[in-house]
Amino acid sequence: MLKVWKVLKLDWSAMKCYRIRLLLLPVLLLIPGGLSTIYLVPMGVFFLFSFSINAFLVEEKGGLNRLYLTLPMKRSRMVAGRYLLSFLLFLAGIIIGFALMPLANLFALSRWYPDWKWALALACTGFLIYALMNLAMYPALFRLGYEKGKVWGYYIPSFVIALAYMGIAEYDVVTGGAFIRDMLIYASEHILSVSAEIFGLGAVILAASWGLSVRLYTRREF
Repeated sequence: MLKVWKVLKLDWSAMKCYRIRLLLLPVLLLIPGGLSTIYLVPMGVFFLFSFSINAFLVEEKGGLNRLYLTLPMKRSRMVAGRYLLSFLLFLAGIIIGFALMPLANLFALSRWYPDWKWALALACTGFLIYALMNLAMYPALFRLGYEKGKVWGYYIPSFVIALAYMGIAEYDVVTGGAFIRDMLIYASEHILSVSAEIFGLGAVILAASWGLSVRLYTRREF
């Protein structure tokens, strides 16, 4: 565990020139938060996990990948360090999202404020978003490096997600708003079981991402 923590510290230290960007996070979050407070948690997860791509950037630009490979540890431990960093950023996104809710609620267009059960569902949904982004991005980055991996692992999946969101929104318009409304009604009636299922799905996806990343990074030649 200490060696994994060492990799995490090396990554975080290498990203110090980019960490100042995190100061803009509250401003970026309050923009969608002005529409509804429920956007704060998933957007917080999205922005902070996106920040973790900088670890691969500084590794490749600074030649740190070769330095890391000289460390007396297996490549799986190096992957674990990167995943641990991403998980801590995910937790930070969740915490910051919830912390900004009272402020955003003062001027948000939607006056609906989640109770503790819906807050649990938001946190589980944030975990699912984190797991999906992780599966899309990390295996590609570990296999291809930053320059190629960011295209296949970040930009293309983000574009696909945007298209899927627009497709769902358009379908909801066609059905007169019944599609999303029915899903929310079902979720509200089974909030704890739905939250557990969302979290479980996220855990399975994250485990698959971890296994794939380890396998691809172990076979990668520098």
